[in-house]
Parts: sequence; structure tokens; C-alpha cells
Amino acid sequence: MPPGEAPYGSQGRPIAPQPPPQPQQQPHQFHPPLQPLHPAQQPLNHHLHHQQRLPPLHVPSRPQPILPHPQFAHPYAGASQQFTSHHLQPHQVQHSPVQYVHPAYAQQQQQQQQQQQQRPAQFYPSNSPQQQYPNYATFQTPGPVLQPAPTSAQLQSPVQFVNPSYLQQTTAPPRPTQHILSPASQPRPVPTASPTLSRPKPVQPSFQPPIQPPVSQPMPVKPSPKPQERPTPAPAPQGTPKLLAKEPRRLSSSAGVAKSPATPQAPSHVDLLPILIHVAEDCFEKANAAAQQIARSMTADEVAEHHKLVATGLGCLDVALKSNKLWPRLEARLCLRYTSVLIEETTNITEAETTLTRGIAVCERHRFLDLKYCSQFLLMKTLFQRNQKAAFKSIESHIADCTTYKHVPWIYAFRFLKAAFHFQTGTAADNHAIENLRKIAGIAHQRQDGAIFVLAMLLEGLGHLSAMKDDWATRVQMCIAQVSKLQLDDSVHTPQTDVLVLFLDLACSLHQKAHQNSAQKMGALQKRLEELKQTQDWPLHFGEMLLPINRMPNAQQTVSADTSAVIRPGEGVDYLVISTLGRQEAFALGFVLNGIVAHYKATTTGRASGSWGEAIRLLEDTKHLLPAQSLPEALKQTEWAKELSCYAHILTGLQASTLSDWAKVKACLQAVEKMDPQSEFLNLLGLYLEAVFWQGTASLDKALAIWKDERFEMDWSGAPTTGNRIAYELSILAVLNRLWIMQDPIHVDDGETAELLDLLRPICEDNPDQDIRTVYNLVLASIRTNPPLSINQVKRHIQQSLAGAQQTNNKQHLAIALNIMRARLFENVVGEQALKSAKAGAAQARKSGNVLWMSVAEGMLAQSFEMQGALNEARATHESGVRLANEAYNKTQVGGLD
Repeated sequence: MPPGEAPYGSQGRPIAPQPPPQPQQQPHQFHPPLQPLHPAQQPLNHHLHHQQRLPPLHVPSRPQPILPHPQFAHPYAGASQQFTSHHLQPHQVQHSPVQYVHPAYAQQQQQQQQQQQQRPAQFYPSNSPQQQYPNYATFQTPGPVLQPAPTSAQLQSPVQFVNPSYLQQTTAPPRPTQHILSPASQPRPVPTASPTLSRPKPVQPSFQPPIQPPVSQPMPVKPSPKPQERPTPAPAPQGTPKLLAKEPRRLSSSAGVAKSPATPQAPSHVDLLPILIHVAEDCFEKANAAAQQIARSMTADEVAEHHKLVATGLGCLDVALKSNKLWPRLEARLCLRYTSVLIEETTNITEAETTLTRGIAVCERHRFLDLKYCSQFLLMKTLFQRNQKAAFKSIESHIADCTTYKHVPWIYAFRFLKAAFHFQTGTAADNHAIENLRKIAGIAHQRQDGAIFVLAMLLEGLGHLSAMKDDWATRVQMCIAQVSKLQLDDSVHTPQTDVLVLFLDLACSLHQKAHQNSAQKMGALQKRLEELKQTQDWPLHFGEMLLPINRMPNAQQTVSADTSAVIRPGEGVDYLVISTLGRQEAFALGFVLNGIVAHYKATTTGRASGSWGEAIRLLEDTKHLLPAQSLPEALKQTEWAKELSCYAHILTGLQASTLSDWAKVKACLQAVEKMDPQSEFLNLLGLYLEAVFWQGTASLDKALAIWKDERFEMDWSGAPTTGNRIAYELSILAVLNRLWIMQDPIHVDDGETAELLDLLRPICEDNPDQDIRTVYNLVLASIRTNPPLSINQVKRHIQQSLAGAQQTNNKQHLAIALNIMRARLFENVVGEQALKSAKAGAAQARKSGNVLWMSVAEGMLAQSFEMQGALNEARATHESGVRLANEAYNKTQVGGLD
């Protein structure tokens, strides 16, 4: 069988092979070599030099028909020779191969001549696509079945075949059916050499000059002329299948995917790393800007939006870290930034440690000392959350390394971090914590870093104050004296340190019950706060305190802009960054302490509660612009403000209970319950205030049940079960209130009373708190025991309670002590001394402002007047006592807690 020829039957099925035709029926035709053409007219497959080149068929006696578009030439060998011969270069024509004539050549040529005689026509419209298809028929479906081959008499000249798939590929309108050869005259295509195809280029509406493509791409070809109108051709021969226009065949596999002659240039590479980093920072900035508002409201939608922003930012940084396209310093910075957000916003401690370890390795490899120390600082904070003992051990090794290389700023940073760890674990006053702070002070004193020295001394004083050991007051005053030595040095004066010194000194005096000194120190604190009211060096809300550090000459620089969160570079000095209270929070704390001082020395009722109310107003004020920060940090600050506000409410309730204002006590309890504090200390104080409320409103059973709560229990050694000093004192007060309630005839229990007295005796007799000793003596002087106390013991307890009340300047204690003395020592006694005792008790009760004790004192004074025979004074005093008693009773009718 000749190349390019396949046997087909009339019904589209392959038939049995036919015997080869005789030579006289199918003579071979030879053609001379082709003449070279212009290079721009090279064929589409000019790069396939190894393929066979066939010359066009020779028809000398008839005019040549218009050539079909070369891109639609049939892929059979010899089907498009006329186009190929005009476009081959001389060096491409190696020989003149033999051309085989198709058996149906004669019949097809006759039909074509008839159409040419009627009117000359063109095969293709003017908008034929200019896309070249060098590998057009790679995966073509089989064409229609050919009719049986005619005899040799019908063969006259070859014909050009048009690929019918053109109608399905072009976007132009359908071609007229009269210009299309019947499917019977079209052979089945065969695959070309190249299997790689691409999508064809859209049809061009008009002719465009060809563009020189790459060597591997085919050359563009000039489109065929526009077709002209022609009449309807003669009917097709009998047995010819339907025209393709009436029954289009399925789109070939190569249609629409042929390779474009001009492949567009690939877009230039875009570096996505800066975009990812900027997107992450934008997400973090937006999330932090709304953190304060979210921390106050904590609505589900706002929290979810915040988490979405943080997750997006972390995802961008994670992609950037996994790109393996980061230069070393950027990689270390991204590890530090990614981990800092991860620690603040999430609980992925393991991933944070892994990322930090990677960043530290990069810093060690490239000697980025600043980023290395900053990453290690953050790693210590991360490790402390997981294993405190390991964190203390690891931070000591870092301090040793910094000491060896004399990197003093980072020595300060790591040692202050260690001090913060001690405060968080509650061991601020142990030997290791004090030794660490004193080493900081020693280095600072040697290098003349005055601000560092002052802060170290103040932290040591706070540690002694929180421990409350035997010599705590002396140690605190020594620390304050060390700070006072530098009071003339302007470099050590910052708003935060000045206020912190005054706070520490005032708290020491309040713990010592030195109320005269407390009033003086409170005045100094108020004066300094007023001076700093409009300063710009102190942020309004929680901010930073910058402590200057002198730079060493010729020292290796370990501080940069990337370490600004810990150590910030400045002009000639570096600054250690310490988190501290803002101006508004300091004012609120000052109002709370002012109320405590005013409660002891107030000459007008309500001054103390007014100060606490002002503190609450400042803490709830949201008019000012809040700083941008992370949500967990904002939650901590909001929680701190809520706890201080809750503490102010409890103090207000306790002060109202001394005035028998139970409605106000109830309101304070409801406010505390609404705040729902998470602090154990505040919960215990709230429970104590609730028991006072029930006892003051005569609900003794409820009060006694609270006083017996397990949180107020004490073991036989006298230590509280919680181990907290404040809980220890509240537990003592709870037992003393139980003893007073058991004086009621319904709740009398002599055995329990004796047991509780045995428990309190070793604790209260030598207690360092003067108020505890005073209340203990008041209780023993007033209760009745079995066996009862001797009169000398009662006198001794009354005398000690009076001395303690006068020492602490506590008007409530003094009023109670004078009235107990009148009741136990001058009951039914006639004499001037008894009358003086009754008058002193009544006068002091009026100073205290407690309506209940005022009514009791007026009743005893009326009895003393009656014993002396002053009936008119007795009657008037008795009426005043009854009125006060009714007023006290009415105040108790406030109902229960909701």
C-alpha cells in the first residue's frame, strides 16, 4: 500500500486489502526540484528536516486551482506538496520523491473542473484564522469512509484536500456547504511527529503582518483571499454521505489546543515575602487597636474577629518562614516576631519554643548578638510557663554568659526577668530573690546607672513588704533610705519611680498602724501626683518606664532597633524598658490609699467612701484614647482595674457597715458579685463582707454558717489552711465574730466557746497587728464563759483594748471599749465615776457614727442618770436611745441579697 493511503469501505468500515493496482493503471509521476523562495515563505514544518519532502503534483495542461490555506492542508504525505514546494529552501530539497496518485483522483478532478467553469471560487473566507497548526492531526479522529476506488480511466490529476475540522475550530460563521468537498473524497489523517499541542490563538479580524517567531515556532502565513458568492452546485453523486454542514462531526482532540505561534512572555517573578509580612503586620495592628474595647465587652463576635485577624497574621508569617527564601537576619527577626505573637495570643508553647530555637541557631551561625539575646529573653518567658525550675536554671546560664562577655544591658535584662519570676512565684523575699536584686544594685552602683539602682532597691522593698517577716519594716525603710541618697541626682528622677517611692513609704506606715505619719505621707503623695498630672513623660494608661543605661566605650554593640521591646537604643545611652502603671491607674490607687487613711482620721462621715468612689470612677473611665496592645495584655490590665475597683467597693461596704448603713452594704455586695473577681483574695473579702451583712441585719444563722466556712478554717497550730497572710487575719476575725454570736441565748455553746478561746489565745496575745490584739481583748472582756473570767482578767482585757484603740486612733474600737467598760464595771453602780464612764461611752459612740452603738450608749447613760436621780435627763436620754434603736432597726430591714 502506498504511503498516506488507507483502505476504506462504502459504509465507513475497513475492508479487506485490495490487490495492488497494475502499473499501467497508476503510473508514477515525477516532478522537477523546487525553486527556493523568500525565507518568510518557509513552510510551517520547516524545522522537521528529517521528514520526507514531497513535490507538488504536475498538471501542465490545466490551470492550477487556488491553493488552500496551508494550515488546513491534509497531513498525508503529498497532500500539501504544492504549498510545500513553494516554501522550501534549496538546501531543504534533498531529492524528488515519487508521488502516488489517489484512485479517486479522476472523479474528484472532474467535479472540480465543472465548478471552476461555472464561476471561479475560493476555498476559504477572508477571516480564516492565521493560527498555524504544524501538529494539527496528532490526535485526530478517523475521517469519513471513502467510496470504492474508481478505475484508472477516471484518474486525471491530483486534488488538494481540505480538512473538515476547520469548520469546528474557527470562530467565523459557517462556510457555505457548496464549497465543501464531500466526506467521501477526504482520507483519514495520520499523526504528525510532535505530540505537544497548545490552545489555538483567536481568529484575527483582519490581516496582520507576520511576526518573526522563535526558531522552534512555525512562521505565520498570509491568509487566503476573501471568498465570493457562488451559485448552488450540482447535487452530489449518489451514495455520498450527508454534507458536514448538515451533520457536523465531533470536535477533534487537537482542536482548540494547538500551539500558538507567538507564546506570550511569562510574567515577571513577584516577591511575595514582603507582601506576606506587611499583611501580617496589618492584621496584628488592626487586632491590637481594638484590644482594649474587646477586653471590656468580650462579645463572641468581636473575640472571633480578633482571633481571625491574629490567625491570618500568624499564617502569613508561617508561610514566610517556610519559604526557604529568607536572608538570615530577616529569618531571625521573623522567628522572633512570630514567637512573640504566638506566646501572647495563643497557648502553643511547644511551637513557640521550636521556632525560637530555630531563630537562635540562625543568630549564632551569623553572630546576630542583639537578636540572639532578645530571642533568649523571650525563650525564658516561654519556658517559665511550662517549667519554672528549668527556667530559673536556664536564666542563670544566660546571665553567666552575659557577664563573661561584659554585655551589661543584657545582664540587667535577665536579672530583672528573674526578679519578676520570683514575684510571680511568691518568693520575692527569699534569699535567692534578694541576692539577685542586690547584685543588680551593685552593678548599677559601680557603673553609675542611678535609675537601675533605684528600681532594684524599690523592688527589694516591695519584696520585704509582701513577706511581712519580723524585721520587715526595718528592711523596707533601709531600701527607701538607699533611694533617698540619690534624690539630688536628676538622672534618676522619673515620674514612675518618684511615685513608687511614695507609695512604698505610705504602705509601710499603714501596715505599722502609724496613722499620723500616714497622713503626712499621703499629703506628699497627693502633691507629687498633682505635679505630674499634666506631664507628657508619663502615659495616661499602662505604659513603659525607660531606665537609662550608660554605654561602655569600645564595647560590642548588642542593642539595636530589633531589641526595642527589651532594650531600646538612644542617643549616647540605652534604655531598659519596664512595664509600669499609667498615670490614670496611679491616681486611682492613690485615691484608694487616701480613703484608707481618711477612714482613721476623718472628722466628717463619708470622706473615705468619697475617695473610693472617685477611684472607681477613674477606673471605669473610657473617654481617653487607649494604647494598642495584644488582647491578653489588655485583658490583664482590664482585670487589674476590675480587681482594684472591686476592692474599693468592698472597702466602701465595710465602712458602711460601721455606720449601720446596710442598704449601702447590700449595693456594694451586688456590685462585687456583678464584677465576679477571679482573685482568691477578693473572693475571701467579699465572703467576709457578706457575713458582716447577715450579722448586722440580725440573720445570725446565715452569718454563723459563713463564719464556719472552710475558707475561714484554721488548724490547731494557728496557721490558716490557705497559707495567705490576709486569709490568716480574716480567719481570726471570723472566729472572734463566732464568739460574739454565741452570746445569743439560742446559739450558746460553752464547749465550742472554750475550744475557740484555746485556739485564739496563742495567736492573738502576741500578734504583731495591733488591731487584732485590740479586738481579741474586746471579745474576751465582753463574752461570758463557763467558768466566767475573774474581774481582774476582765479589767486587764478592757485596759489593753483601750490602749490599743488609742494607739491606732480607731474610733470604733474606742467607743466599743468604753461602753463595754461601763457595762462590765459600772452596771448598777451609783457614783460620779460610773456617770463619767457612761458619758464618755456615749460621746465616743456619737463620734464613731454607728447608730447601733449610739443607741446602746444612750440607754446605759439614761440608766446612770436614773441611778443618780436625774430623772429628766434620764427620760430625755432614754427617748434619744429609743429613737436611735428604731433607726438602727429600720436600717436592718433591707431584705436579703438577690
